[in-house]
Amino acid sequence: MEIERRTFFISVIVVLCLTMLLTLGPMWQLVIIPGIIAGMLNKSLKYGVLSGFIGVTLSWGIYVLVGVITRNASIMLDQIGALIFGEGFGWLILILIIFLAAIFGIMGGGIGNGLMTLINSYLEKHPSRDQNSE
Repeated sequence: MEIERRTFFISVIVVLCLTMLLTLGPMWQLVIIPGIIAGMLNKSLKYGVLSGFIGVTLSWGIYVLVGVITRNASIMLDQIGALIFGEGFGWLILILIIFLAAIFGIMGGGIGNGLMTLINSYLEKHPSRDQNSE
């Protein structure tokens, strides 16, 4: 239990750092990759999905918060909200951004954990695969 929690916290930090790096690039859709890595690092689906969710959502939340404080992104969010929903709905665009980050993190964590489950079951069925070729 102690090792699972330690792995969980390490994977959240790894996801947070990788998501920050990938968010700054031109292809922001690649932020699903840190979620996949989080799912691969954790043994249980619950911890894999949770670490992907926390890492990606926290990273995007920090990124948006810094943008609102330093670059006046709230003005742009208000303009986009006014175009789509009406005047004064910039906060709804902000919530949609955080919700999108949560979806990317959850999907990545689930995909990564599923991949590791498939790989582990394959390796358990074929433990002496390399020894037979000798």
